[in-house]
Amino acid sequence: MFITFEGIDGCGKSTQAALLCEALGGGALATREPGGWEGGGALRGMALDGSLRHPWSEAFLFLLDRAEHVARVISPALASGRHVVCERYHDSTLAYQVWGRGMPLEPLREAAALAAFPVPDVTLLFHIEPELALARVAGRGRPDSFEKEGLPFMRRIDEGYRALAAAEPQRWIVIECGTRTPAELFEVVKEKLSARGLSL
Repeated sequence: MFITFEGIDGCGKSTQAALLCEALGGGALATREPGGWEGGGALRGMALDGSLRHPWSEAFLFLLDRAEHVARVISPALASGRHVVCERYHDSTLAYQVWGRGMPLEPLREAAALAAFPVPDVTLLFHIEPELALARVAGRGRPDSFEKEGLPFMRRIDEGYRALAAAEPQRWIVIECGTRTPAELFEVVKEKLSARGLSL
């Protein structure tokens, strides 16, 4: 099964992805975007340091990173029968670039289709109020270029994620984070994934 974790910065998806991979054991592959493949660290750095100037540079960089990530990591793992748990995927690009940056939606959707990116079986959206998310991010130390954009940017991304989830309810599972502890959230994750046929 191909499972992706989505949400604005500070929602807790990294913790939940790690807990799920631990629960699935050796049959699961944990990965992330950007930079989830050998050599991808340079692209991750370019994406997060805020140095890009052309309005399409971020979008093209994320598509390049994803193409190599799919070819080198995701597709081989799925072909071998492993579960793949990926923290951020193409829906992040849509939420951040389209709703966040104002880029057009259809070219990015068409690029994913042309590149034959695998579609996740399940996408978990960890929904958190942007104000709380930014408070969490502020406590982590040095923010990346996206986190520096502030509350209006995060609100647009939150709107984008909710729109994407509403358009494909058969794929998306929306989990309200609120004040739940990581352990409480993981119980919800297990319940929701079990209902989709994943044995935990």
